[in-house]
Amino acid sequence: MTRELLKDKLTEKLIEGISSGRYPVGSLLPKELQLVESEGVSRHTVRAALAKIERLGLIQRTPHVGTRVVSRGRVQTFDQELSTLSDLGRLAAHNPRHILDIREIVVSRELAAQIQCPPGETFIRFSMIRMGSKRGAPPIAWTSEYVNREWTKLVAEAPKHPEKLMIELIAELYGKTCVEVRQSIEATTLTAEAAANLNESEGTPCLRIRRRYVSARGKTLLITVSYHPGDRYAFNLNVRLDRQKQCVESDLMD
Repeated sequence: MTRELLKDKLTEKLIEGISSGRYPVGSLLPKELQLVESEGVSRHTVRAALAKIERLGLIQRTPHVGTRVVSRGRVQTFDQELSTLSDLGRLAAHNPRHILDIREIVVSRELAAQIQCPPGETFIRFSMIRMGSKRGAPPIAWTSEYVNREWTKLVAEAPKHPEKLMIELIAELYGKTCVEVRQSIEATTLTAEAAANLNESEGTPCLRIRRRYVSARGKTLLITVSYHPGDRYAFNLNVRLDRQKQCVESDLMD
């Protein structure tokens, strides 16, 4: 099992312990070394899991004191960390999709502005909800995915593989490889269609995430548009300092 999967498994186990009351608010979680021994994972994995739970607002870590439970809330929030295509793959594995509609569509002017393509272009559109990782949790997203109208094999294969990303199926069936994902996130409100499928009210605040999957030649392979209700979604972005650039700037200042 990979380090990321071990981290996710430990994270879910600790959150379940908090939400069930096994670790009540005000109590301390087991110490890091205790978790290392009881769960059979590395200290790095334990710290990564605790950091993720802390970002959800469930615990507070204090040096020389320990990790204290501060809340049982927000356990249904979808917490997303993305920096590579592999991260998107884990999203699909942990949050399977349920395709509700597949049809060929001609892009209207309104849709063209949203997905940034010429009006009149034809796509196969897959409409789906993506479920939370916990049983009984509400869906975390309503998504429309637009693919080449000639890639009809996807119509039969996509429903068979809810754990796979559409871009993975495109690579397997048509040999088209994605090298870049261009993503935009914006605050908006739920459309009538999205609201109905997410059991929410039209106009509810949400985040809209648009992704364009691009090949090495700059060709668009897949366009996705997802609506996430505000209380079911958290996006984390980790920015790493460019150490080489920092050293150059330091030398110049000296």
